[in-house]
Amino acid sequence: MRFFVLLVALGACVPIIIPVPVMAPAGEVRVLASEQASDQGFEALLNGHRTAMGRTPLTQNSQLTQAAMAHAADMNTRGYFGHRTPEGVDSSARAQAVGLPRCGLGENIAYGQKSSTEVFKGWLASGPHRRNIENKNMASYGLGRAGDKWVLMLYSPC
Repeated sequence: MRFFVLLVALGACVPIIIPVPVMAPAGEVRVLASEQASDQGFEALLNGHRTAMGRTPLTQNSQLTQAAMAHAADMNTRGYFGHRTPEGVDSSARAQAVGLPRCGLGENIAYGQKSSTEVFKGWLASGPHRRNIENKNMASYGLGRAGDKWVLMLYSPC
């Protein structure tokens, strides 16, 4: 799916991406700079927890980060919260749009948290989100944030 990107400055003067689906060949997502959520603090929490659970650490994946950031920005800008956009675009389609196969994907979303530590603790407190984080097959991740909307995409190669 191809996205038309608008750059909007919100009240906090932070540029936010607004990916708007348009009819185009699959495999392309255009993303401008947004709030960077994939910080070393989050990765340390994520991999520290996985290691404690006997799992291998995950590596940050720029394609997943791109898709996660675009979805977080879309939810924040258009005022919805869900794994599917109002048009029905799901995490598998977002992964495919950035060049990853549709298999081996997990997605956690959250809203309202002020820090990556807070969102990570919230995901661990939720069974389905925790299972995604602890999934032994996962190899990489991408984290996106826009406003108080968060997206974590986890990926296991097919």
